[in-house]
Amino acid sequence: MIDKILVTKKLETFFNKTNPESFLKVFVISFLYDKVNYIEKIVGHDNCLNMLDKYIYNIEQNIKSFKKIDKYHSIYAKYDFKTKSLKYYMTNDYKKFKTTSLSTDNKKAFIIKEFKIMMYKEFEKIINIYAMNGKIISNGFYLEDKNGRYPDYDGHFSDIMDVFSDVEVCNITNLNDRIKTYVDVDKEYFVYSKHISQKNSEVMCYVDLWRKFIDKKLYYFAINNPKRYSEKMINDFNSEYEFILNGKYEFILKNKNVFSLIENYLLHIKDRIEIDNNIQYHQELSMIFKMMNTKKDIYNFKEYVLHSSDAKNKLIYENL
Repeated sequence: MIDKILVTKKLETFFNKTNPESFLKVFVISFLYDKVNYIEKIVGHDNCLNMLDKYIYNIEQNIKSFKKIDKYHSIYAKYDFKTKSLKYYMTNDYKKFKTTSLSTDNKKAFIIKEFKIMMYKEFEKIINIYAMNGKIISNGFYLEDKNGRYPDYDGHFSDIMDVFSDVEVCNITNLNDRIKTYVDVDKEYFVYSKHISQKNSEVMCYVDLWRKFIDKKLYYFAINNPKRYSEKMINDFNSEYEFILNGKYEFILKNKNVFSLIENYLLHIKDRIEIDNNIQYHQELSMIFKMMNTKKDIYNFKEYVLHSSDAKNKLIYENL
């Protein structure tokens, strides 16, 4: 097991250059400690140590400063790609809670938990950014190449990685609040979210489910070294599930492979593209995973996909 003393020692140079507030140092150390001890049982001790060095290198390259935002209305943590700064704000004002049933201690605990998730998510993205000559060429397992697989850090594929980072943080912290998120104005259909997330709540459980169909060890290798492993990970996945595109089902969205098709549905839901089709996107994405599950048999599979609020509704999952 990798201890915090080792993590702290490896961060000395970074802390000396950026001089963050003490509580920020705690967050950086805690994130890396939680991250490596989560993945060590998956990738092994030696690989984990190598990945830790890569994470710290990327942190050193990608964070040049921490910038506190003045007089912000809520808690905030966001990495600025262009200035290479992590912007943040932590408030002790709990008046924004509409309910009066929570005690002050519970409100404080909630704020700290949400701020931790925000910070961890930004750190998760930062450790997976690789830049060369001032240009980002990799974000997780997306690598810019001649085919434009990873087009730009402002591109749609970074939106996908934002969800993957959200899900990873929930897994690292063992967070699964199962918050019901309705996908239509009439509240007839819903999915579960692992925590409160305005941007990702509708797709978090889909990504969490998707991760279960990808080889765990290969996933972390691809994230850490996309040039060597990401193409293999994606090709292996498409090879195993290509039967989905060769079947008779006509999906509303079209893509040349299953991996990209899933991405397409996630992006349409997350970015509210052609919102009138949102329920159908959820239905068909659930259908894709149901087809995949014929080869996997995921435990509690139904909890990850679309639900109907009306038990008599024809969208009962078994009927998909």
